[in-house]
Amino acid sequence: MKMSNTTDEMSANLLADDEDWLTFLDPTLCKAVAAESLTHLLFRIKQAVESGPDGAQQASAALLVGIRSLYLHTAAHEAAVELYLLSLTGDLAPQDEPLQLLKAAIERGKAKIERATTHSRKKRA
Repeated sequence: MKMSNTTDEMSANLLADDEDWLTFLDPTLCKAVAAESLTHLLFRIKQAVESGPDGAQQASAALLVGIRSLYLHTAAHEAAVELYLLSLTGDLAPQDEPLQLLKAAIERGKAKIERATTHSRKKRA
Protein backbone atom coordinates (compact mmCIF):
# COMPACT_ATOMS: atom_id res chain seq x y z
CA MET A 1 0.00 0.00 0.00
CA LYS A 2 1.35 3.39 -1.03
CA MET A 3 0.99 6.20 1.56
CA SER A 4 1.73 9.42 -0.31
CA ASN A 5 -0.40 11.84 1.74
CA THR A 6 0.28 10.60 5.24
CA THR A 7 3.09 10.70 7.75
CA ASP A 8 5.18 7.59 8.30
CA GLU A 9 3.77 7.29 11.81
CA MET A 10 0.16 7.29 10.57
CA SER A 11 0.85 5.12 7.52
CA ALA A 12 1.86 2.14 9.63
CA ASN A 13 -1.63 2.05 11.14
CA LEU A 14 -3.79 2.79 8.09
CA LEU A 15 -6.50 0.37 7.12
CA ALA A 16 -6.72 1.98 3.68
CA ASP A 17 -4.36 4.31 1.89
CA ASP A 18 -4.58 6.63 -1.13
CA GLU A 19 -4.15 3.75 -3.56
CA ASP A 20 -7.02 1.80 -2.00
CA TRP A 21 -9.41 4.76 -2.20
CA LEU A 22 -8.38 5.80 -5.71
CA THR A 23 -9.05 2.27 -6.93
CA PHE A 24 -12.76 3.02 -6.61
CA LEU A 25 -12.40 6.00 -8.96
CA ASP A 26 -10.72 4.02 -11.73
CA PRO A 27 -13.12 4.23 -14.68
CA THR A 28 -11.80 0.96 -16.08
CA LEU A 29 -13.22 -0.98 -13.14
CA CYS A 30 -16.50 -2.77 -13.59
CA LYS A 31 -19.20 -1.32 -11.32
CA ALA A 32 -19.74 -4.68 -9.64
CA VAL A 33 -16.02 -5.07 -8.93
CA ALA A 34 -15.82 -1.57 -7.47
CA ALA A 35 -18.85 -2.21 -5.30
CA GLU A 36 -17.40 -5.49 -4.09
CA SER A 37 -14.06 -3.87 -3.27
CA LEU A 38 -15.71 -0.96 -1.48
CA THR A 39 -17.84 -3.37 0.52
CA HIS A 40 -14.73 -5.20 1.72
CA LEU A 41 -13.01 -1.94 2.64
CA LEU A 42 -16.03 -0.68 4.54
CA PHE A 43 -16.28 -4.00 6.36
CA ARG A 44 -12.59 -3.70 7.42
CA ILE A 45 -13.30 -0.20 8.69
CA LYS A 46 -16.38 -1.45 10.55
CA GLN A 47 -14.33 -4.22 12.19
CA ALA A 48 -11.64 -1.72 13.19
CA VAL A 49 -14.19 0.59 14.81
CA GLU A 50 -15.74 -2.31 16.71
CA SER A 51 -12.33 -3.50 17.93
CA GLY A 52 -11.94 -0.58 20.31
CA PRO A 53 -10.22 2.80 20.61
CA ASP A 54 -7.09 1.91 18.60
CA GLY A 55 -9.16 0.44 15.82
CA ALA A 56 -11.47 3.46 15.83
CA GLN A 57 -8.42 5.71 15.36
CA GLN A 58 -7.25 3.52 12.47
CA ALA A 59 -10.70 3.70 10.88
CA SER A 60 -10.80 7.47 11.28
CA ALA A 61 -7.37 7.82 9.65
CA ALA A 62 -8.42 5.58 6.76
CA LEU A 63 -11.56 7.62 6.20
CA LEU A 64 -9.59 10.87 6.22
CA VAL A 65 -7.25 9.46 3.56
CA GLY A 66 -10.35 8.59 1.52
CA ILE A 67 -11.79 12.07 1.90
CA ARG A 68 -8.49 13.68 0.86
CA SER A 69 -8.14 11.35 -2.12
CA LEU A 70 -11.69 11.92 -3.30
CA TYR A 71 -11.39 15.70 -2.91
CA LEU A 72 -9.13 15.73 -5.97
CA HIS A 73 -12.17 14.68 -8.01
CA THR A 74 -14.65 17.25 -6.71
CA ALA A 75 -16.02 20.48 -8.13
CA ALA A 76 -14.49 22.28 -5.12
CA HIS A 77 -11.03 21.09 -6.13
CA GLU A 78 -11.62 22.09 -9.75
CA ALA A 79 -12.68 25.58 -8.61
CA ALA A 80 -9.65 25.84 -6.31
CA VAL A 81 -7.30 24.96 -9.17
CA GLU A 82 -9.03 27.47 -11.45
CA LEU A 83 -8.69 30.20 -8.81
CA TYR A 84 -5.05 29.28 -8.26
CA LEU A 85 -4.35 29.51 -11.98
CA LEU A 86 -6.05 32.91 -12.08
CA SER A 87 -3.86 34.04 -9.19
CA LEU A 88 -0.76 33.15 -11.18
CA THR A 89 -1.69 35.82 -13.74
CA GLY A 90 -1.23 38.49 -11.09
CA ASP A 91 -4.58 40.04 -12.01
CA LEU A 92 -6.56 39.13 -8.88
CA ALA A 93 -7.25 41.67 -6.18
CA PRO A 94 -5.34 40.86 -2.97
CA GLN A 95 -8.55 39.89 -1.14
CA ASP A 96 -9.35 37.41 -3.96
CA GLU A 97 -6.06 35.54 -3.75
CA PRO A 98 -6.66 31.86 -2.93
CA LEU A 99 -4.75 31.82 0.35
CA GLN A 100 -6.51 34.95 1.62
CA LEU A 101 -9.94 33.53 0.78
CA LEU A 102 -9.19 30.14 2.28
CA LYS A 103 -7.66 31.47 5.50
CA ALA A 104 -10.67 33.72 6.11
CA ALA A 105 -13.15 30.90 5.45
CA ILE A 106 -11.19 28.51 7.68
CA GLU A 107 -11.11 31.04 10.52
CA ARG A 108 -14.89 31.62 10.24
CA GLY A 109 -15.55 27.89 10.14
CA LYS A 110 -13.37 27.12 13.15
CA ALA A 111 -14.95 29.99 15.11
CA LYS A 112 -18.43 28.68 14.31
CA ILE A 113 -17.49 25.16 15.42
CA GLU A 114 -15.93 26.51 18.60
CA ARG A 115 -19.10 28.49 19.39
CA ALA A 116 -21.25 25.43 18.79
CA THR A 117 -18.97 23.25 20.92
CA THR A 118 -18.95 25.78 23.75
CA HIS A 119 -22.75 26.09 23.56
CA SER A 120 -23.13 22.30 23.61
CA ARG A 121 -20.85 21.99 26.67
CA LYS A 122 -22.84 24.67 28.51
CA LYS A 123 -26.09 22.80 27.78
CA ARG A 124 -24.69 19.60 29.30
CA ALA A 125 -23.47 21.37 32.45
